[in-house]
Order: sequence, then structure tokens, then C-alpha cells
Amino acid sequence: MKKPAITILFLFIAMQAFAQSGGFSGASMRVGFGPRGLAMGNSLTATTHQGIYAYYNPALAAANRSDKQFDLSVASLAFDRKLQTLSASLSLPPNAGISIYFTHAGVDNIDGRTPSGFHTGSLSTNEYQIATAFGLRLSDKVYGGFGLKLNMADLNDDLDQELNFGIDLGFLAQLTNKINLGITIQDLISEYTFNSANLYGQNQAQNLSNSFPTRIKFAGAYETEKWVFATEFELRVQQSDIIERDVFVFDGRPTFIDESLTINTNSTMIRFGGAYDIHERFTLRGGYRFTDLKSNGSGSISSGFSLHLPFDNLSPSIDYAFVVEPYQISNMHVFAIRLNL
Repeated sequence: MKKPAITILFLFIAMQAFAQSGGFSGASMRVGFGPRGLAMGNSLTATTHQGIYAYYNPALAAANRSDKQFDLSVASLAFDRKLQTLSASLSLPPNAGISIYFTHAGVDNIDGRTPSGFHTGSLSTNEYQIATAFGLRLSDKVYGGFGLKLNMADLNDDLDQELNFGIDLGFLAQLTNKINLGITIQDLISEYTFNSANLYGQNQAQNLSNSFPTRIKFAGAYETEKWVFATEFELRVQQSDIIERDVFVFDGRPTFIDESLTINTNSTMIRFGGAYDIHERFTLRGGYRFTDLKSNGSGSISSGFSLHLPFDNLSPSIDYAFVVEPYQISNMHVFAIRLNL
């Protein structure tokens, strides 16, 4: 009589372990963009003085500039991870602008093994995002923006590369010459859909869709000629598919009935960042962010600087950021060069 009860107990424990969340799709695309944003805790949604980074708010593409901004960055991360970004922004007279940016993230040297523990080789994953943002100055003080993203995931040789589109919407209002407010809704309709039939050799495999979290951000910035202070609040709406398993015992044998459920959850986060022009050739930055206000230990600090080189033709800058990752998993070093063409 005890054996069925013990069996059910172990099955229940296993079911609970598999039901734990391992994160949400597109996480590597939400790490941040370049050392200027990462050094300020990714709080650039309402900031214009640090440059044009439509990754944070597509309305920033409408900022009135006479030059073309070009950024190239690379990050050094632990655990064989990689992250590179590239962006270009230019004005479209009389009252618009466009930004194009690219992000690549991935992991190398993943130890592949069989269920029995035998080494099969090294695996790697890659994710890419190509995005464009169009911004329009609706008035002298109000900007609007629309962004379109193409996301691609290449996770395994036996899985087809997944392509999907996402949409960003953003607004920026300059209340005074020093105070800005920004609002964005990001990653609308983005999701990855995979079919593992070729990977596991099972013809009956079904498509599995994993939605990106929808991100709603409210931001403010106080900017002077030398100082910038920025803060923002983000509500992240997440959707998960889980399998609920009911166990019945018939004639001493367990019988399983699985039911697929979709649950909606949310998380909240807050970010702070600041920048100070110590000298015309040197800018210092710092930031702090809470990745999840409901989770202890999610806070992380960041800092960085820009060295503005004395070449007036391209106004080049060398940017650097040091970032303590959430939950103190590891540290990031991010380097970039910026040109104004």
C-alpha cells in the first residue's frame, strides 16, 4: 500500500521542479545597449543629452541633430557569453529622424551531453535583433516614435532558425528646458515559436510558442549643461505556458492526465542613473537598478565614463561601463567607440 503513495510523492516533487520558471524569451535583448546606457542603469528612456539611443525609446530618434551618430560596442562577460551592438542615427528634415541598430548575443562552449552523461560536443546559441525606429517631432516639445524589430534565434542545428517581429511605441515630452518625461511600450507581439520534431525525432511534436514580455516604461530626466539625472519605472507583463499533471491510481498503477494552462504574471523594476561632465573631455556616469522589486538581491550597481578625444572632425568618444549583474552573478565590462559623422 505504501508503494503507490511513495510513487505519487516523487512524481509530484518532479512535477513541481519542472514547473519552475527559467526566464522568458528574448532576455539577452533586454540586457541593455552600449556602455552609456548600461553605466546609467539603463535609465535612458527620457534622456537626450547622452545621445540618440532609440533602443530605449523610439521617440528619441526625432531629436534634432545636425550630425549622424554612430556607435559600436562590445562586452566582456563571464560564462562564455557575448554581446555586441551597433547603431546609427540621423535626422530627416524638417522634423523627423531615424535610427537603425543591431544587437547580437549568445553563449559559446556549452557542454553537450546525453541523458546518460556522455559528452557529445560543444554547443553554442546566438540571438540577433535588427531594429529601426522612426521619430517625429509632433511639436517643439513633444516627440513620438515607432519602432519595428526583427528578432532571430539560432539555438540548435536541429532546430529551424526562428524569426519574429516586434513593435515599440514611445513618446517624449520636454516639460521645460531641463525636465523630460518619457513613456514607452516595447516588444509588442514578439514571440519565438519552435518545433522540436527534428531535434528529438518525434513526428508528433507540436509548435511551442514563447512570448516576449511586454514592457511598459514611465521615465523622467533632469538635464543641465553638465548634469543629467534620470529615473524610470517599468512594468513587465509576462505570459507562461505550464503543464498541470493530475495523478490517479488505478489497480495500483499511476495514471497521468496533463492539461496545458496559460498564466499571466508581472514584475516591476526601477532604475536610476546620472552623468556629470567633469571636463569637456571627460564624462563620469553611474547608476543603480532593481531588476525585480519583489525579489531580494535583484539590485545592481553600474558605473562608467566617456573620454572625448580632441578630434573635431568626427568628435570621437571612447566609452566604458562596469556593471554588476543582477543577483551578483558576475560582472560586465562594456567598451564602445562613438563617432559623429
